[in-house]
Amino acid sequence: MTPLPPLQISLCNISLQFIFILILLTFILVISSLYLFFSPPTTIPIIPEDIEDKHIPDEVKEAGFVSFLRKKHLEYGWIVPGLPLKNTISIIDPTAIKSSLHVGDRPKHLYQFLEPVWGKDNLQVLSAKRASKYRKLFRPALTVGAFADQYNDIRNLGVEMIDKWEKNIVFKHENVIRMQDQSLEFSLKATIKALTRQAILSIDYADLPQDFDLRFYKKAYEDVIGGLFDKQFSVINDLRNERIHNSLKQLFEVLCSLIDERKGNVDNLEGIDLLGLLVSEKDPETGNTFDDDKIRSMMSIFLTFGYLTTGVAISWTIFCITQDRDVQIKIQNEINRVLKGRLPSLSDLSNLCYLTQVIKESLRLYPPTPFLSRYLTKKMNLKATKDSFKLLAGTTILYPITSIHEDEHLFHNSKKFDPSRFSSDQFKKTEPFSHCPFGFGNRVCPAEEVAMVEIKLMLCLIMQRFHVELAMPLNKVVGNEKFVLMARNDIYVKLVPREDIEE
Repeated sequence: MTPLPPLQISLCNISLQFIFILILLTFILVISSLYLFFSPPTTIPIIPEDIEDKHIPDEVKEAGFVSFLRKKHLEYGWIVPGLPLKNTISIIDPTAIKSSLHVGDRPKHLYQFLEPVWGKDNLQVLSAKRASKYRKLFRPALTVGAFADQYNDIRNLGVEMIDKWEKNIVFKHENVIRMQDQSLEFSLKATIKALTRQAILSIDYADLPQDFDLRFYKKAYEDVIGGLFDKQFSVINDLRNERIHNSLKQLFEVLCSLIDERKGNVDNLEGIDLLGLLVSEKDPETGNTFDDDKIRSMMSIFLTFGYLTTGVAISWTIFCITQDRDVQIKIQNEINRVLKGRLPSLSDLSNLCYLTQVIKESLRLYPPTPFLSRYLTKKMNLKATKDSFKLLAGTTILYPITSIHEDEHLFHNSKKFDPSRFSSDQFKKTEPFSHCPFGFGNRVCPAEEVAMVEIKLMLCLIMQRFHVELAMPLNKVVGNEKFVLMARNDIYVKLVPREDIEE
């Protein structure tokens, strides 16, 4: 028998070693999988209520709530169980979000600061079972179909505002506006019109106080929401506390005027609106008519979310557009092609596909509501991508939306403004539950479709008439991540009238 040459023997030994390594790696992989399958989930401990210090830890105060969560997720990954907050876990893992979709209750303590505006037993903190009854009742008033016959009136609110901008440019040579301030003003008018079907908040509206001023009312609303949020952190003085109290009083006076006016016209207005349902339908829990306090509570919640979130979404999207000339030109070309110089109809908005992509990408980078939350009334196993967790009853789950949207594993080059992520081809590749600016599950924003119409409408009107440029240093554009993502210094934008509008 002829012996193998030394080279062949060496190659043979290498092959055997390679096969052995492959077998060993396969064995390790199988054992690891079996361990993960059969091993019990990690248990998240519950801090007993009677020994829990209810104040907000200094490290959270110093960083800011959302910034603190962002820092923790960058440090520990998609699941952060060891928070210095009462019985709380924070997750940005899409698999874990999907696993918790059935959870519909919310932690009351996180929204307690808004009780002076919304009342104690408000829709935001009702149990999922109780809230579902009201969501079912309100649903007909919060669809685009119910909104359709008010569309032209709301569009006119935007047109009036833009006409005012043009006049200021021509006659006063003022071409820089505070975009967040103006967007919130439009949103306040549009939201109340949509919720009440009344052309309210005009200076000559008879049933409002004679000295009523829209901008003062808007400022009062922002004072109340921002002030009550800051009050949790003990960072307000007596003077600001008094201002919050006075502003809150004015908000209630206006709401009561609206309620009284709607009650007097309940049979005279056609169509469906939220306030109309509240004054004409029975409370699904009691079977009785809604009392004024409950009507005021419900209206305050929808007004707060509708007005603030829609307004800041418009201004943040304009900011994004100022940062990319190519995107701006593409939006305007689409508007020219679809509208041919006329005002947008409701059906036209659905044909502005690229503008929709731009809005969705802006909502990814600057979600109006920086975090969501759920509360467990019973234990559950939370399935995550790499592990599972046993969560006990009494656990609060936080979902920092900004951290989800910024995660590099979910969105490549996540800090870049790139509307192509939401093209029909690209969005199919996106991980489910990785883009959730309006929430998810059975507590998703019930007026999401109407909000998108209002956002798209105002952006379309602006971009149809103007080129937009940032009129402040870029480093001064800073998000204030509180209850709503506001621009701390507003967003100053230079308006340049377009000369290329197609007729």
